[in-house]
Amino acid sequence: MTIEPTSLEVSGVEITKTLLGDLQKLQQYTGEPIAAVYADNLLRTMRKLCDQLPFDLYTEVVMALYDALAFQNRWIDYTANQYKGVGELLTSLINQEIINNSSVESAILTLENLGFHTLPFGVKIEESLDTDDDLDTY
Repeated sequence: MTIEPTSLEVSGVEITKTLLGDLQKLQQYTGEPIAAVYADNLLRTMRKLCDQLPFDLYTEVVMALYDALAFQNRWIDYTANQYKGVGELLTSLINQEIINNSSVESAILTLENLGFHTLPFGVKIEESLDTDDDLDTY
């Protein structure tokens, strides 16, 4: 029997308060050198959440945002309005009594709609690559 995590633990809520504070500061200082300090804090807190609650559904959303921010330091490219939208999204997510797979999917789609590229590590496959030749060698 598989038990699906459905709600946040207290530590996840506490970590989210820190995330929201850093998001607010990042929103306030977007485009200024001091924003790097808040981005660093934000990314470290996201990793802390992943370390403390690796199997929580809420962590999946946070780590999708992490990928969008950390890959090639793209946190620099996002606007104050985008950071505001993330803050609102995380607030609404933690205020839900139950977080399920549908909530996670919806939240990640919302991140995408806000302009965050949550899957930046894509791989391109060459169409000219002949994979049938590899099967003949075995």
